[in-house]
Amino acid sequence: MKNFAKKSRSALFSGIAIFVCLVSSAAAIAQEADQAVEILRMGIPHDSLYALEMSGSKGLAVGHFGLMLETTDGGSTWTEVPPLTSLALLGATRAGGHQLVVGQQGLALTRDGDGDWKTVDTGFTQRLLNVAMNASGLAVTVGEFGFIGRSRDFGATWEAVPIDWNDFNDEGYEPHMYGVIVKADGTVLVGGEFGLIMRSTDGGDTFETVASGEQSVFDMALAADGSNTGYAVGQEGLVLKTSDGGDTWERLTVDTNSNLLGVWSGNGEVVISGIRQMLRSSNDGATFSKATDLNVVRTWFQGIAAGVADSASGASGAIQEQSVYVVGFRGTIARVVQ
Repeated sequence: MKNFAKKSRSALFSGIAIFVCLVSSAAAIAQEADQAVEILRMGIPHDSLYALEMSGSKGLAVGHFGLMLETTDGGSTWTEVPPLTSLALLGATRAGGHQLVVGQQGLALTRDGDGDWKTVDTGFTQRLLNVAMNASGLAVTVGEFGFIGRSRDFGATWEAVPIDWNDFNDEGYEPHMYGVIVKADGTVLVGGEFGLIMRSTDGGDTFETVASGEQSVFDMALAADGSNTGYAVGQEGLVLKTSDGGDTWERLTVDTNSNLLGVWSGNGEVVISGIRQMLRSSNDGATFSKATDLNVVRTWFQGIAAGVADSASGASGAIQEQSVYVVGFRGTIARVVQ
């Protein structure tokens, strides 16, 4: 297994919100020989972090009771942001010099550059579970009971996207939506209950089904290296892979029944976080290994992202190292180490 330091809902409507609270009081375990993560920060027992976004040396982790932590050194150190709300923050994204966070009761927070955070009146009341945005300002948020919201101005103003769910299932069920991707060209991918992945090629005006099944999709992401490879993960060990940017998906055979909550990939490496589980691959998903670190198998991690930091300097200039980070139980932030 390569090291990542390298140069350069139904009842599960809450694998994300309910189950994690049941295990969030677990204590961190001393580092072992089979260490998979290095704990960098831990909060009080009832803290939880649900989402993580990173871009270069900057990053933001958000969670329970408005908890926000940021880094400006690629993830090495984290500083708590004065709370802006007591509501849970469930999704975070950054693009084009803008940041966007969403959460309970239709909450959205925005920030331009290094300016102040602002609370946006979205007009929504739904629990917003995730959000993604591209550098052109197109932002899409997804949430409970099939809700999809859209902004064309980096989150400053919003509109609900109408979906006739009778077109997607015989009973007209409104599936909870957990995952979202917004590509540079305006293509939108959303995923949720019933293994549903939907694609829009017109910026969210219309959607079509590109995958469906039984297990819920909890997270999805395209490779950080800019390739067309990507993964979706979810309920009972669900792992899907795309090799064409999300147009088609295939299920991978993985030796776990754990609920998988987050995924990151790039340059053939894949890291999947979950409830008492972390999966790793160094061959683009052909095979996976499971962490045995007690900091993983007795806890949970959800948000996952990679940051870049200057690790050294010399005559030839700074050496940049990329590291993958995960966030989750007890407000913990950890670096994936093997």
